[in-house]
Amino acid sequence: MDAQQSVERDGDSLRELVERALEYLRGCGYTELTVMQYHRFWKRFIRFADRHEEVPTFTELVERYLDACGRVNDTECTSIHSQNRIRTVMRVLREFAVHGCIQTRRPVIPKPSLSAGHEALFGEYMVFCRDHVGNSPGTLKILDRDIRHFMRYLDNQGINNIEDVEPSMLSTYLMSRVHLKTTSLQVVLGSLRSLARFLLIRGHVDEAFVRQLKTIRFKRPQPIPSVWTREEVDALLAAVDRGSPTGKRDYVILLLAAELGMRGGDIRSLRLEHLYWDEARIEFTQSKTGNRQTLPMSETLGAALADYLRNARPRSEHREVFLRACAPFDPLNEDNRFYHIITKYRQRAGVPLRSQPRKAGLHALRHSLASRLIEEGTSFETLAGVLGHRQLESTHTYVRVDVEALRGVALDPEEVGK
Repeated sequence: MDAQQSVERDGDSLRELVERALEYLRGCGYTELTVMQYHRFWKRFIRFADRHEEVPTFTELVERYLDACGRVNDTECTSIHSQNRIRTVMRVLREFAVHGCIQTRRPVIPKPSLSAGHEALFGEYMVFCRDHVGNSPGTLKILDRDIRHFMRYLDNQGINNIEDVEPSMLSTYLMSRVHLKTTSLQVVLGSLRSLARFLLIRGHVDEAFVRQLKTIRFKRPQPIPSVWTREEVDALLAAVDRGSPTGKRDYVILLLAAELGMRGGDIRSLRLEHLYWDEARIEFTQSKTGNRQTLPMSETLGAALADYLRNARPRSEHREVFLRACAPFDPLNEDNRFYHIITKYRQRAGVPLRSQPRKAGLHALRHSLASRLIEEGTSFETLAGVLGHRQLESTHTYVRVDVEALRGVALDPEEVGK
């Protein structure tokens, strides 16, 4: 007998199950309004159970109830929205009946399957990158995506042994991905070169394989980093409603990007132990570079952080600073790029994106900080330290911001001669 069938069918036991589930929701931090909404749906289910005592098991009872709610002539649930809602609340109750807890639902995109030979080689390669090369989690995620896609391509071509790959096939594979932007193709090419070095070390390929990748070149574009003016950044911050818990959280997130230039991934993974209040600093390990980074905590940022932690952050055992604003109060999803936060307050502040191409994501605030520091005469070495760059070449990218700004105010030589 499965766990779901072990739930007693009599009305008293079903009511006890609902009461325990409601207490569990309260313990998870769900608001009383949300708990009442769940209770309302579950009371309907209890009434349905009282009318269908002939159904022998809890599992069958839930399925029968969902089927009844899906019928158009059923008065309890007729609209598509209501049907989706009732399925959600019944899934929660059924899950609680089986496991005694409720799992957070996140969409999972299945990874493409590989042939047995490629799957084994792929696993060996990823262990090599992690344990011997020391690639960061972010880099490992990119390699996982790119190399799995390449090996899936080989499987589709009927090539199940990496040693059977002709060097010319590398160019053919990259041609199949010409729909990508040049910068994305550069990343894919870098992943393939990483794989080639591994295969050469393990004796799976010869030098010709590696040389073929060395001959492939893409013209690297030189985009102008997206920047906001100081006035636009101020307007964005002023648009945040700091009277609400969500607003207090979002305000700190925006400050970390605008004042300190922190990347979105580092903001998501920021932990309470990274905050050194007595020394007014933030110290953490960058997720992208693996470098230890120390940044100052200004009076404004410190006050906003304290306000969020004292008055808005939900009580939780999680050590991450930023949690979901609604129950369950988990850390922010690693796929969260904060784009919705920027869009929400940009629109509220009435800040246009202008006619020229300009990104509106959180990273634009990092670019804006770099541009402002350059205008103030900050040296490249200092700027590289603030941004956490390992190489000055990355910092030199921001010089183009000032060049473009100068072009906008350049004088016409003919006007000067008048």
